[in-house]
Amino acid sequence: MVQRTVIPRAAVAAALLLAGCATPGPRPDAAAPAGYLSPGDIDRLGRMLARAPAAGEAEAEALSLFGAVPPGTDRWWLATAHAELRPPWAAQHFDCALGTRLAERPRPALTRLMARLAADAAAAARAGGGGDPGPPRPFARVAGLEPCERVPAGVRNGPSRPAVGAIVAGAYGELFAALAPDAGAAARRTAREIGWSRAVCRMNWPADVEDGLAAGAAVYAAAAARPAFTPDLEAARGELAAARAEGLSSPACAAERRALRQWRAPPAPGGQAGRGATSEP
Repeated sequence: MVQRTVIPRAAVAAALLLAGCATPGPRPDAAAPAGYLSPGDIDRLGRMLARAPAAGEAEAEALSLFGAVPPGTDRWWLATAHAELRPPWAAQHFDCALGTRLAERPRPALTRLMARLAADAAAAARAGGGGDPGPPRPFARVAGLEPCERVPAGVRNGPSRPAVGAIVAGAYGELFAALAPDAGAAARRTAREIGWSRAVCRMNWPADVEDGLAAGAAVYAAAAARPAFTPDLEAARGELAAARAEGLSSPACAAERRALRQWRAPPAPGGQAGRGATSEP
């Protein structure tokens, strides 16, 4: 009699979602290119992030989220995968929205464009770090919570604002919506899931995630107005079109769909669906 090995569902999801981390590309310690934004742009965005958070953070809502997505679940593993926001690896988070497999081969123009936007997002976050940061990170404030990633001491003891990962996600969402307008809504939904994964990971409070996503969209808009941006965008658009023409899809999409059936990020402010809705798009 042959004994069958049963693999836990969450382990399958983790294997599929994290398998793409071998994406070919530059070394992670390679020098990152400078961003697009001027010092004036950075200061303006920093002021946007530096404002004090709304009084009375909806902590009960956040605790409900933490209870809905406990460690080891599929959505928890998806949030763990979403923590990788460095290009070129972060591009694969948008594979399912775009119907392609960006990790199949190097996409140097897309990687450079994403790296420059990430640099701008980080600069805006640093500029906004001087305001009222509000409460500490959820896992540092609420006993018994643990983040879904290893956290250095400097980050562990730091504030929840600004939510840098959400800022980067918001900028990436606008980028992929511009590169593939036919999939723009799906790209922005993916960006929201990436941003809200910072709350699923107990790293940022929901209000900080929402502010970060809005700031990321503002980072993209400011970068897109700079003269150097257009040629980079067109080069990346050509690479994305070529990738979609390859006819490949990511093996992680089934795991992603299963994770999102467990818990989905709330719609953008003004959306119609309920918060934390679990319905498919």
